[in-house]
This record gives sequence, C-alpha cells and structure tokens, in this order.
Amino acid sequence: MFTEKNIDDLELLERIQQNESAALKILFERYFEPLCFFSYQILKSNELCEESVSDVFTNIWLKRKTINIKTNFRSYLYSAVKNQSINYLKQEKRYSQNTDSSNLHLIVSEQTADQSILQQNLEDKIDLLLKELPEKRGLIFRMNRVDGLSYKEIAEILSISVNTVQNQMVKAIKYIADQLPRIRKLF
Repeated sequence: MFTEKNIDDLELLERIQQNESAALKILFERYFEPLCFFSYQILKSNELCEESVSDVFTNIWLKRKTINIKTNFRSYLYSAVKNQSINYLKQEKRYSQNTDSSNLHLIVSEQTADQSILQQNLEDKIDLLLKELPEKRGLIFRMNRVDGLSYKEIAEILSISVNTVQNQMVKAIKYIADQLPRIRKLF
C-alpha cells in the first residue's frame, strides 16, 4: 500500500496490474475532473459525463491484467473517455445544446484578495469569449491551456491533424487577444 501522489502514471498503471487498488484511486483523483469536463463537451450532461469517466476507470480495473497501452497514459484516458462518451450518445440518443464551462479555472499562485477578484473577472471574460468560439475550437483551446495536453495528444484524441490543432489554437488565441488586448502577453 502507498499514498504518494507524485508517482508517475506508468508506475501507477504497473501497480494497478499488480492488483493495487490504491494506485487506481490516485489516477482517478488525478484525472477525474479534467476528464469529466472533456466528456461534458460531448455529452452535455453532468451525470452522464461522470458516469462515462467512472466507466473508463472501472474498465481499467477490470482489464488490468491484459491492458496494453501503446500511447502515453493521459492520451489513452482521453481517447477512452471520448469513445465511452460517444457510446453513451449512441445509447441514450441525448444531445443537449447547453454548455456549462463554469469549471474553467486557470491555475494561479497565491494571490491577494484583490488579485484573486481580478483573476476571476479575467477568467469569466475569457470563458465568455470561449463560448463565442466554434465548439471544436473552444474544446481544443481548453484541452491545451486548461488540461495541458500537447497538440499531438489533442490531434490523436480528436482524430485530426496536428496542423489543424495548431491552426485552431492560433485562431482562438488571436480572437481572445483581439477582444482582450491587455492579456495578449499571457499567450
């Protein structure tokens, strides 16, 4: 048994394959929220996205002895959640047009209360601008800037070319920077 949260994903996967459920718990805690946000972009349902992500982790546990991941583990998770979410759409035939990206939070070091309020206002403005972007462009931006995925990982997950990801990021950043010139230096 172990409690270290700084263990890398591959070591945790190896421990899962050795029947260590604590390793699965660490991975679940590490990825649950960003994967739910990603799944929500497909399912538009909080309940279904949580169920979809939970199913992926359940499958990892059930198939722990035979699982063979050829890409990096994070890319594998995003691809698995994408596929599971699409399967839910097919099964449930549920499409909702409402989007809720209130969970978009930028990582910020310790700040004073005033800085925190200014940061929240900026995040809210960026969030509103992201809602104005075409859906896929906004998703690509969030996957890169919020979830920290590389262009290559995003391309693999969404089954598009790296150039398409790059072009969409350039357009998203340009749009946001044009709307909020004072934040141009952040990009």
